[in-house]
Amino acid sequence: MATRKQRGIPLSSLNPKFLHTNSTSHTWPFGAIAELVDNAYDPDVRAKQFWIDWTRIKGLDCLSFMDNGAGMNRAKLHKMLSFGFSDKKAVRDHVPVGVYGNGFKSGSMRLGKDAIVFTKTRNSMSIGLLSQSYLQAMKAQQIMVPMVTFRRDEQNQMEDAASLDAILAYSLFSTEKELFSELRAIGAVGPTGTRIIIWNLRTTTSGETEFDFDTDKYDIQIRANASEKTSESRVTMPESRYSLRAYCSILYLKPRMQINIRGQRVKTQLISKSLAHIANDNYRPSFLTKRIRITFGFNTKSREHHGIMMYHKNRLIKAYERVSCQRKAERKGVGVIGVIECNFLQPTHNKQDFDDTDKYRKTMHNLSIKLEEYWNEIRYKRKKEDPKCTVPIEDTVKVPDQVWVQCDSCLKWRRLPDGFDCSRLPEKWFCSMNHDPQFRSCMVEEELEDQEEEQRSYPKPFKRQKRNSKSLQEENVPEGLETSSPISPLPARQPKNTVLCQQSHCGRSTNSGNSLSALSPTTNACLETSSSLAQRSPLPLINLTALSDALKRMKRKCSSSGEIPTAEGIMSCALLPNTPPQGAGTSIHGNFSPVIKKEENELKKVKGRERNRNSDEQMSKMESQIIERFEAYQEPVEEDEEEWHDNEESTTTETGYHSTPEDITESDCKQDGEAEACSAEEELWSLQHQQDELMEMMREAVEERDACREELEVLRDHCAALEDERSQLLSRLEEEKEEKASFSTLCDQLKCELEKLKKETDRGGREDIAVGEERRKLKSLRFKVGHLLVSFIPALDLQQVDFNSEVIDKLLDQVLEEVRLTQLKAA
Repeated sequence: MATRKQRGIPLSSLNPKFLHTNSTSHTWPFGAIAELVDNAYDPDVRAKQFWIDWTRIKGLDCLSFMDNGAGMNRAKLHKMLSFGFSDKKAVRDHVPVGVYGNGFKSGSMRLGKDAIVFTKTRNSMSIGLLSQSYLQAMKAQQIMVPMVTFRRDEQNQMEDAASLDAILAYSLFSTEKELFSELRAIGAVGPTGTRIIIWNLRTTTSGETEFDFDTDKYDIQIRANASEKTSESRVTMPESRYSLRAYCSILYLKPRMQINIRGQRVKTQLISKSLAHIANDNYRPSFLTKRIRITFGFNTKSREHHGIMMYHKNRLIKAYERVSCQRKAERKGVGVIGVIECNFLQPTHNKQDFDDTDKYRKTMHNLSIKLEEYWNEIRYKRKKEDPKCTVPIEDTVKVPDQVWVQCDSCLKWRRLPDGFDCSRLPEKWFCSMNHDPQFRSCMVEEELEDQEEEQRSYPKPFKRQKRNSKSLQEENVPEGLETSSPISPLPARQPKNTVLCQQSHCGRSTNSGNSLSALSPTTNACLETSSSLAQRSPLPLINLTALSDALKRMKRKCSSSGEIPTAEGIMSCALLPNTPPQGAGTSIHGNFSPVIKKEENELKKVKGRERNRNSDEQMSKMESQIIERFEAYQEPVEEDEEEWHDNEESTTTETGYHSTPEDITESDCKQDGEAEACSAEEELWSLQHQQDELMEMMREAVEERDACREELEVLRDHCAALEDERSQLLSRLEEEKEEKASFSTLCDQLKCELEKLKKETDRGGREDIAVGEERRKLKSLRFKVGHLLVSFIPALDLQQVDFNSEVIDKLLDQVLEEVRLTQLKAA
């Protein structure tokens, strides 16, 4: 094999065996057929109809594929028969499926060993052959693709003679007449299009093709012994696994093309609109800036067919993919279908799976969580509506929530009234038959698909109730476990008008049992309420900056007074309003005994010097410990809007603190500490309120930025589509100008010919008039001669004589001959 070079560097070669190797990526034959359907669907072809059929040519089973798209010229056909060439671009919102430039080669060679392509544009007709049999017969070392291009007058180019001979020798068509008959078959469905015929189809071990053409005359199915499962288990298998008609009906998330299989149209469906109990949820991955819409609902045909329908760029990649909650023994999510368009994932080479990356695994994990949430919410809703019902929702008869139908003319989808019986629809349906007058014309755009539902998820009362139940369980924790933690969790959001039902004590605490007896019943109730509020939320919401500032101020004050605050005292100053520190119910002091106060003052004086030496170190250490404790609780707590309003309503009634005269007698240090704590609490609340406002503003800014980005992408796509349309219009304008020039020349020629014909007509008219005049004179002369001949021939009847004929002339000749003979005899 000679080595080809470019710029002195050897070029890589491709062995013909690669055609079979490349086709092995398709383990499922319908995946190979989908590659051919995608080529007709993509925006560079824009086919409105696609036909799949089975035929027999010269005793061989063949699959034929035909579309009425734009067709291909010679250059595009050569790229399609080569490897890796793909220059498809999106047109408006129509995004191409093909990205690798390999679909036709891998798909066609998976179905059969040989394929021939007929394609037709407005200017030319081309034929290409991709055949393993031909390459084996030629013992080729490179992949050769014979191609022939014909003009509209059916004259081929001179350099295609060798390719034409190869096609006639190694294809199913041995004459040019047979080739042109296949090209004319494209003209029956449109002025342009493409037709593909594949033969030498793959067979099973029994010698039969892997496709079953006999079970259903309007379908192509996979034989039971060629599929992975037996025919008995097909009851639990989705029909799309073995029926091409069922697979094509869900192949696209929003179908834009009609597919016909063996002469009958496929009833495509909007899978996200054909479910029962539809609910829209949102999924926002950490690696994306926008939400991804997920549609959940129940299958209305079979409860055994459930899972996630995963699409990529409108094309089905994985069908009925069961997530973890549907695979467990509890059988959760039976009959539930989820629909998601995963444009952020990368499909595999055969477009039947996604690359197994961390993004894919995270997506599947979150889909399982979302589907289980939907399952619980639907069952909870049903039990709430009908508590006496014992039939599970998955076993009930269901009908789709919405009915959509596609116009056979413009291919737009229209929504019919809810509850409409689809069996009443005619074989062909058009926009003019729509019940809604607003969408009764093909010129009207499609109805918007619930834009408001894309922005937020469906309500989840079961999830909210479960969270409330968990909070109530935490509220009933035993007291010993409750006081084991040095920091009490805080509510995620605290109303501003709730009064703190405790007295902060900076620097001191006591375990005296008499301190509790000094409190009034109202004070005890207030403390219980405050403790209950502290227990309801598992996470505190702390502003660490404000906490650090409060600790610094307290440190300066205590340094001047010679006291070192305890952790409990710092917590009481650092926590948000309405939140008591842990053990608040056992740390509130009544009046202090003078003896105890005196002993404490003497003890402080003795140990004052030692504490002053270590005060700075202990304050710094304590500050870092408290900051580390609070950092673990800084994750925001999700709370439904309804729960937030309920919490606000439940805290609108202020609970007063009624202290006894004995409680008012406090030391000046304690009053100063309380004032400092209240000041810190107010500052913390103000800072927290500002933080919430800033977070809300940031969230709104992010949403506005995302909306602007999406609008920018739409505008870019629209500009690109307009640019493509502009270039197409310019090219069409040039073609129209050329056609106009040729028509002008032809018009001038026709005018000249018309003038000549007029002159000839005029000349012929004058000649006809002269001939008619001569004939009239001749007839008159014959009439006169006939009267003269009566004297010679008395038996002559002039009424029976045709004067337009030569009868009188012959009689005259006879009479003259007799007169001449008589004269001769007389002489």
